[in-house]
Amino acid sequence: MAENLGVDLFGDPILPRNEGRGRPEHVWSLENSNKVLLAFASGLSVKDAATAIGLSVPTLRKHYFAEVAKRAAARLRMNMTQLSRLNDEAAKGNVTAEKELFKRLDKAALDQLSDQVAHHSKPAKPEKLGKKALAQQAADEVTGLYETPPTPPGLLN
Repeated sequence: MAENLGVDLFGDPILPRNEGRGRPEHVWSLENSNKVLLAFASGLSVKDAATAIGLSVPTLRKHYFAEVAKRAAARLRMNMTQLSRLNDEAAKGNVTAEKELFKRLDKAALDQLSDQVAHHSKPAKPEKLGKKALAQQAADEVTGLYETPPTPPGLLN
């Protein structure tokens, strides 16, 4: 079984990659791994994350493939990790951690409420009609003497 090198920023196990022959490759490090995960958590692209640690995009994808795979959920996982840490400190009696935890929970509730309000379906506005469409609509609604057009006159010749 592969040797475990520890855990990364999110607590996932770190597994070593097999080295091949040829020119020495970039060496994976926990510090760079954490930088890549923080870059993704802050919303940076793969190219920006690679630039931040001084690598090309293919090298980043090769050595930090697990981190790149976590890119979509990095922000969510970072927020949950921070909330968990705040909760642990609050459980120990840290009042500052309790206050910060409540602030973050209140902000999350407000964000959720604003998303619900923003995505609430509004009734569709009726389509505005042009002059010709309004005239046709008015003609269609005529009743009484002029409801049907008069019969045309017969042939005179």
